[in-house]
Amino acid sequence: MIKIHPVRRYLLWAKPYWWRIAFIIFLGIFQFIAPLSTPIYTQILIDDVLAGKGGWGLFQIIGIMSAVLLAGVIVSFFRNYFSAILGNRMMLDLRDQLYNHLQKMPVSFYDQRQVGGISSRVIHDIGGAQNLIGGGIINLVLDLFMVLFAAFLLFRMNVSLAVLSLAILPLYYLSFTNMNVHIRLAWRSVHRQMERISGTLVERMAGIRIVQAFNGERQEQVRFARQIKQHYKHTISAHIFSNVLGRLSETFAHIGGIVIWLVGGSLVLAGKMSAGEIIAFQMLLGTLYGPIQRFADVNVTIQNSVTNIERVFEVLDEQPAIVENENPLPMPVCAGHVVFENVTYSYTTRNVVPKMTAGGGIHPDLIEREKAPKRFFWKPVNLQPEPPDVTLEVRQGIKDISFEARPGEVIALVGPSGAGKSTLINLIPRFYDPGQGSVYIDGNDVKEYCMDDLRRHIALVLQDNILFSGTIKENLIYGRPGATEEELFAAAKAANAHDFIMEFKDGYESVIGERGMRLSGGQKQRLAIARAILKDPKILILDEATSALDSESEALVTEALERLMAGRTTFVIAHRLATVVRANQILVIDDGRIVQRGSHGALLRAGGLYRKLYEQQLKAMKPEEMKV
Repeated sequence: MIKIHPVRRYLLWAKPYWWRIAFIIFLGIFQFIAPLSTPIYTQILIDDVLAGKGGWGLFQIIGIMSAVLLAGVIVSFFRNYFSAILGNRMMLDLRDQLYNHLQKMPVSFYDQRQVGGISSRVIHDIGGAQNLIGGGIINLVLDLFMVLFAAFLLFRMNVSLAVLSLAILPLYYLSFTNMNVHIRLAWRSVHRQMERISGTLVERMAGIRIVQAFNGERQEQVRFARQIKQHYKHTISAHIFSNVLGRLSETFAHIGGIVIWLVGGSLVLAGKMSAGEIIAFQMLLGTLYGPIQRFADVNVTIQNSVTNIERVFEVLDEQPAIVENENPLPMPVCAGHVVFENVTYSYTTRNVVPKMTAGGGIHPDLIEREKAPKRFFWKPVNLQPEPPDVTLEVRQGIKDISFEARPGEVIALVGPSGAGKSTLINLIPRFYDPGQGSVYIDGNDVKEYCMDDLRRHIALVLQDNILFSGTIKENLIYGRPGATEEELFAAAKAANAHDFIMEFKDGYESVIGERGMRLSGGQKQRLAIARAILKDPKILILDEATSALDSESEALVTEALERLMAGRTTFVIAHRLATVVRANQILVIDDGRIVQRGSHGALLRAGGLYRKLYEQQLKAMKPEEMKV
């Protein structure tokens, strides 16, 4: 695939904003009338007005200069105002596009990445990307206009001096061409290291109880300090290269100014130029060299923004593994008839191989600064980001699974940890797609359905249910925002949650904190059940829904689950759940395959893995069930 330069690609993305960009550039050009006209007024003041040659009056010139300067201030205000609106609007739209893209990525995408690293792209990188237009390209175009117009005026004043003043431009070109490579690579390393820091920070803060319980504070502090020290080193390198480029530009400008004073002063002494002309020429020379010097700072913004844009497009280039048909089947109603036909699925894990650090060790938390491929460049070069070294590990999930679940039946999945039970149920809502075989619902392959319709008929209750920061009500209506208050109360009562909700001061408007931190495990589960009841699905998935609860909470949750399961096709993964023994069909899964199937009694009589698991994990619930 042909790689497009990130700046060009970003400009193509920004095509709908071009007329706004052009308007801001127009305001900027008008704004620069003042600095470009000042040298002309200065020459007139010195050579005509102050010399008493007539033609212009002092108050006339001062009045015109004041009007032009005031107009420049007003135009500058509106230019900055519209630039702020443009930059933030572009950032808003790009962030929205990136987040929408992330919403479409399958579960497997998130299985292999740190949440903090992904959030760094959405927040940090897009924030930096917005500077490319407002702080970079617009300023670059305006400075280019100033350089061209100043050069035009210089040639009109004195061709020889103008040619001499432009002779230094090749030095600018070579310095920018070579330093930009190092600046780009340094900033790329800065942002990659920040992604690692963000990933570690979010992960460790989410697991702070484990960190403190295992006295891991010291090692986490050492780890974090090592990461931020690496980030500091990359940042300093970027600033050093930027500073070197800035000082080179400043030096070239000083050299050019000195040469012009030397040659121009000689012309004044020889009577070939007036004092006003050489002063005006030097002032115009400042408007020529000034933008070039400023470009050293603008260039840092551009190179920084380009690395941000590279990282944003890296995510946008990730193609969702789960895609919807162009003309998907609608699914207005669902009977809940589920069939697995020779389904096989294998996980492909993407492992990033840590690179050797400068010290010779391997630190997965550290990003080494990229090195330039050669020492000197005669022309600008676009250095594509180096892809990380990865290894792909293929691991079997399930193999040749076939079964049928009729509407309203309860299917229990039992087996040792890692046998493939969760993999199997993840195929129903299309969190994954089978590598071979098909999953059918109501006679059609799930791949044929509209994804929104498919998932509208499915609800999950997990062992560690996710509740979002906000109110109880906001969490309960998450899958059905239009639910009435009566329906909300009925769902909570059916889930044995209404009573404890009303014990809170604000009832259903109570804020539960991130991940429901103000609630007990049993309360969280009952809210998750109420959320599922309110959604009113035809297919229900229960994944270890009571395994982490005490006996009292389990009794309440089990009672609520029995109400929830009524009339729905239900898939149950559990070790202790009482519904397992009353399931219509029990599938015993081991090493990704169905090794036994049947009713509870039949499987106990048959012996084998099910009886062994039952004796180990289910016997304590209902010992009488052992009588076969």
